[in-house]
Amino acid sequence: MEEREAQRIGFPLTIPDILIESEAMRSACATRNFGEIFRLVNRRTGSSYAAMAAAVGSMTSSRVSDIIRGVRGIRGRAVIERVCDGFGIPGEMLGVSERPWERGSPSNADEHPSSSHRLVAVQDRESKDRLHHADENPHALDLLTVSSLRQEIQDLDVRYAIEPSVVLIAEVGRHLGRLAHWQQYSTTYSVRRDLHAAVIETSTLMGQLIWDASGRAEHVVARDYFLQAASRARELRDPVSEGLALLRISFVALYGEKEPGAGLALTQKAAETVKGSSDAIAGLAVLHSAEAYAMKRQRRECERALSQAESYLSRVHRSDAGASMLSPGQFSRLAGSCFLALNQTDRAQTALEQTVLEVRQGSKSQAITLGNLALAYLRQNKAEEAVHALSKAIGVVEANRGGGGLNLIFQAGRELQPWQHLTAVQENNDRLFSLIAAG
Repeated sequence: MEEREAQRIGFPLTIPDILIESEAMRSACATRNFGEIFRLVNRRTGSSYAAMAAAVGSMTSSRVSDIIRGVRGIRGRAVIERVCDGFGIPGEMLGVSERPWERGSPSNADEHPSSSHRLVAVQDRESKDRLHHADENPHALDLLTVSSLRQEIQDLDVRYAIEPSVVLIAEVGRHLGRLAHWQQYSTTYSVRRDLHAAVIETSTLMGQLIWDASGRAEHVVARDYFLQAASRARELRDPVSEGLALLRISFVALYGEKEPGAGLALTQKAAETVKGSSDAIAGLAVLHSAEAYAMKRQRRECERALSQAESYLSRVHRSDAGASMLSPGQFSRLAGSCFLALNQTDRAQTALEQTVLEVRQGSKSQAITLGNLALAYLRQNKAEEAVHALSKAIGVVEANRGGGGLNLIFQAGRELQPWQHLTAVQENNDRLFSLIAAG
């Protein structure tokens, strides 16, 4: 670190040697998995999205968020070189030429203006100061302050995909309390409107966190938060936010209460709510309608819904208000789950094996995919493949504690008991017991 710091005078963001040399970073660089690279830098250095964007240059914090979520990628050589220079990653690790700072020569000041980095750091401090000032002086609340809080909620939503929900609940709770405090004071119409939008987003996220942290068991409290979000969205005449809240309620019915009929009614209502406003949310709603049909063993209706969902999702434009809800492998993951529920295990296996190659590594979606894949193998008496998939799923759940993945790995563990004489099955059982002990 000391040598690279000396080489990189003027670069405020230089990731430490222990991260550069870690297996996770080397693997991510070898495969050019920029979502994982950015996630590691964010998590291990504590750098904000804004600071990371400024370090790379010609990038916004929202694009950093999209890269971490797997919604967008990085391909151009020039951008890859900027990633190397911004984070201090040797060019060889990402398959580009040796960087000027590696030779001890200064980098191009126009590409990496230290004044830009300093400006971002100042902006981060100013954002935190604005929030604190508004807490003490709510009459002074303005649009910029509300925007700062909404950005923090967005950042927490990104972290939800890969971090244990329980570690995020307190922070989201503080933001909800802050919003309740601010709403007691008279403000302009535009500020009140943005406050309502912030409450919708924060309530929706809190419902997700509580339900996930409970292992998808705390239905009542989670539903209350989603209902609050849906009600506020209707008041705001925001069909996309309302549709998303309704979709979240349908998840509770489908995957928590195991009530496919109630879940189907909610997914259909969500799709109708966002009709003409968001093909992305409509596509997701119909995709989950397909799974409701599958749970009801209605194969034709399920197939029809899958086709309709695919049509919606093929029309999604980057300007779609719900586009950020989409992620790689989403369609095939849900299709695989549908086929599994219909006992079409060979089709489920094919879809889920493809999904494993697409879904974000270390995410809660990856754990669900691997858990379902283990079940697809098991129901074809492919015990060895099932054990391997389950082992990987357990590894992901050990890190992110996702409720959906947690339920599936225990289900797979139960179905593996006829093969409990196998050493690998016994090892997986030990890991499952450790998860129970860890709470």
